[in-house]
Amino acid sequence: MLTRYGLHPTARAALRSHFYRSFSVLPDTSNNVAGHSVGQHNDDKSTKLVKRKVAIVGGFMGKGFHGLQLNDNVYTIEDEIRRAILQAGAMRDSNFEHLSKIDWARSSRTDKGVHAGCIVFSGKLLIDEENRVDPVSGRVHCLKEALNASLPDNIRVFSCTRVNKRFSARKNCVLREYEYFMPLSFVKGSIIKATNGDFDPDQAVTEFCHALRRYEGVHDFHNFTRSRSYFYKIQAKKTQNERLLNEIKSLDDVMDDDTESENSAVEGNSEEINQLSDIEGYTRKQLFRHRRSIYSCTGSVVSNFDSEPYLRVRIVGQAFLLNQIRCMIGAALAVATKGMSWSEFDAALLTNRIVRVPIAPAEGLVLLSSSFGGRLHTVSLYNDSNTPLAKERIGVMHRVLLDHNEDEEMKNFREEVIYKQVAQSWNMEMDRWRTYLERCYEANEHLNEDELCQLLHEQDQSKLAHKHKNKTFLEYNRVKLTEIGRQGALLPKQFTTKLCIRYNVAPGIFTTDLRRAIAHHLKAGKIPHDADEEQIMAYIDSCGPKTLAKEGRYVRLNIQT
Repeated sequence: MLTRYGLHPTARAALRSHFYRSFSVLPDTSNNVAGHSVGQHNDDKSTKLVKRKVAIVGGFMGKGFHGLQLNDNVYTIEDEIRRAILQAGAMRDSNFEHLSKIDWARSSRTDKGVHAGCIVFSGKLLIDEENRVDPVSGRVHCLKEALNASLPDNIRVFSCTRVNKRFSARKNCVLREYEYFMPLSFVKGSIIKATNGDFDPDQAVTEFCHALRRYEGVHDFHNFTRSRSYFYKIQAKKTQNERLLNEIKSLDDVMDDDTESENSAVEGNSEEINQLSDIEGYTRKQLFRHRRSIYSCTGSVVSNFDSEPYLRVRIVGQAFLLNQIRCMIGAALAVATKGMSWSEFDAALLTNRIVRVPIAPAEGLVLLSSSFGGRLHTVSLYNDSNTPLAKERIGVMHRVLLDHNEDEEMKNFREEVIYKQVAQSWNMEMDRWRTYLERCYEANEHLNEDELCQLLHEQDQSKLAHKHKNKTFLEYNRVKLTEIGRQGALLPKQFTTKLCIRYNVAPGIFTTDLRRAIAHHLKAGKIPHDADEEQIMAYIDSCGPKTLAKEGRYVRLNIQT
């Protein structure tokens, strides 16, 4: 039992009762006289409970749960959370089965076995806004304690804050940070195509970290998710139904014609399914929904993580596909252990060729943090570079969800509960894992190295031509802006993403002001019109990103410097 965070069962009922009393009848005792008890007073004032949007910051250990989100017939994290909210009196019974009625949202969704050191929920809860909400910080007093009293020890709430009614933990989350822990012994046990005698830990770690850095930027991660196969099954079934429906409409009354039409329909449908299977077997049509921005992806060695050296991976991105992070870890592991060549790895990441990559176990994955922004930047998890700029707006309530003490409580929970569970969860059967790796590598045996190298070369040439075309277009816009004031694109594509990667900042008001200052300097001629991306980055380094962002703020507020 967690003595530091868990509460004794006898104390939990008392905490819930204390929270109930804060929402119950509050008598006016100013006019009490002798012989009259509080309960007998005739001028009692009832506490007014109102439905207001509240942001809940929590954490949980994923072992024993079938993921985070509510799901029929399985035990999930949100089952416990909604039960705790109901027992705390912050939700009506009629809303228990359908959380959409309270506009419920979460900043991330986690799979079975994945842990969360910090996750944010939002929903309209019943609170005493007049008496129980701090006017400065927005904290809802006693709600955190009441929720923790009803939650199990492996789920904790760190803060509850009254926020703007338009805030959504999912829609306003612009950045998510994960970390993954893997023992070096597991890396050595994953060697299939080479012998353990040839295993060099330093070389394996170097190649593993090098593969991770290649994920940074904007890429099409169609090979790094499990949802793609399901998509093709649905498409094939949809095509089959449409084809059969069209054939049924064109049937004749003659029996022979019916039989012939039916046979032709089946043959035509089989050909359509085979065509989809061929597409699925070699290449895929690129879809916008598979494009994801990765701001940082780094790896390092933790020499003493539960008395054993571990690999620690830190991944920061805007949003992730189903199993994307585990596929990214699995592909980097395959390259480090010689299960995949670099050509196969690059083809999986940079082309539309189908390359099967292994999915790393879920035991080492931890949701570490989130950042919020968007046009209506009303919430920050911490005081970051965007928080002071967001607080400048008049008439807009801005909340910071975690203070120093709450952050320390969250870190202690992560280190004392989650990390210990991560270390204990890696006791798995290596034979089963190695068998799975062998199947993955066998699925890629049809790939031709020379063909992949040629495809990657053509891809590089196409990117260079596209980059040159964009540069010419930008130079033309910059010249026209100086001559006649014509507005147009002045900065390269994905420039904001590269700013976030280079300066380790979250997208938001800060990067917008920085872009505005760079455009102002281009118009003034301080930056050459033919400057490429690296030259602009060097100019930002020389001036300082904070200085330029401050200048961009002045331009935004129409203040003359």
